[in-house]
Amino acid sequence: MGKRWARAWVVMAGMGMVVCLAGCSKADAVKAASTIHAYLPMVMGLAGDAADVVGALDPAEASEVQTVGAKVQTDLQELEIVSGAYAAAPSTQGWSNLGSVVDALVSDADQGLLAALAIKNPDSQAKAKVVLSTLDAAVHVLDGYLLAAQTPDEAKASAVRRASSGAAKLQSVVRCWSPADWQRVEQAFGARGEDLLGAEMKLGF
Repeated sequence: MGKRWARAWVVMAGMGMVVCLAGCSKADAVKAASTIHAYLPMVMGLAGDAADVVGALDPAEASEVQTVGAKVQTDLQELEIVSGAYAAAPSTQGWSNLGSVVDALVSDADQGLLAALAIKNPDSQAKAKVVLSTLDAAVHVLDGYLLAAQTPDEAKASAVRRASSGAAKLQSVVRCWSPADWQRVEQAFGARGEDLLGAEMKLGF
């Protein structure tokens, strides 16, 4: 997984993510979609690693993790399609589709990590937690690229859509991220971790 993150970090740095503070143009949105699309193979690799680890666990104790993991992989495949489509031919509907898929992916990745934390067997939980916390943080990196390219109104709408999941869920999953994971999320969002854990986390990011 370290090698995957290293390759991903090269892609992220090369794309030169810029946070839009006052409002974003279509060019910013296209850049975000292109960055997401370029970064996806690494995230899919992490999802595959997670599936291998979780798939080897006893289904009796890891059935929910396995089910949610399959949803994450489906979300990633859909994201590959919509991000590529938007980057190639930007449209209002395409941008909306991209946001919807990322919303679903973030929710499912968070839920997968929470399900891993609920595994009773300590050894099984530890194995699942390692791979799913890394995958979850990687998904939030994708989310950061998207949200940073949204207009203020779009960002507000995203926060409202996610409010139903509650900050408690997000607080639970981010505690599992490693310092390196946090650094990558901060880079994608263009914000310090303490800021993300402050006002933005009240509605979820």
